Formats: sequence, C-alpha cells, structure tokens
Amino acid sequence: MKYLIRANKVVFSGNMQMIMKYISDFYKSEAKEWTGKSGEWTNLGKFKTFIESMGYSIKDKIPSNCRCEGTAVTNEEFRKIWGECNFKIKAVAERLHTDERTVAQIVRKMKLRK
Repeated sequence: MKYLIRANKVVFSGNMQMIMKYISDFYKSEAKEWTGKSGEWTNLGKFKTFIESMGYSIKDKIPSNCRCEGTAVTNEEFRKIWGECNFKIKAVAERLHTDERTVAQIVRKMKLRK
C-alpha cells in the first residue's frame, strides 16, 4: 500500500497504478506526459517529477506528522486522544468535533486496539 500525501494530509491510498490513475483523472491535460496513446503507463520518472512539483509525495507508510483524514490532528495526537478517551469512539468524536464514522475509519486504518 502506498500513500499519496500533500500538505501533511493523506490524499489517496492504493498501489502505484491506482495513484497514477487518480492523478491522471485529476490532471487530465498533463497526463499525456506519462501515458501512451492507449493510456498505458510509460514514464514513471516524469510522473514522479510532476507530482513532486505539485506538492505531492508518495510514501510506503503514513508519516506521524500527517493529519488524520477528516480531522485537524496528526496521527500521534489522535493516538494520544484515543487513549485519553478510554478507547471510546463516541468520546473521541465529540472531542474532535467530527462524526463517529470518521473516527471509526481512522481507528481501522491505524489498526488501533484497546
């Protein structure tokens, strides 16, 4: 699993081809640089240069300073709040002013346990 990161936030996650498809769909006019006429991936170097120039980076792991999706806290802060709220999704959601579904998704992605 690879993670597409921009401004300390995970934008997209998946394998490299899924990330390239996501960026190609988002930046249609620039996609010609790294894809062939039939849409196959031809130049990974140009793709990486392009995304770096747009402020993106691709990582194998989510860095600890990245914000959790849907919140304004980093992964480390979320872990701390998760422990302080006694591992209760509802309490964490109230503290972060977000919905329980978002908190549950973050807990699953970070593989947190009691």
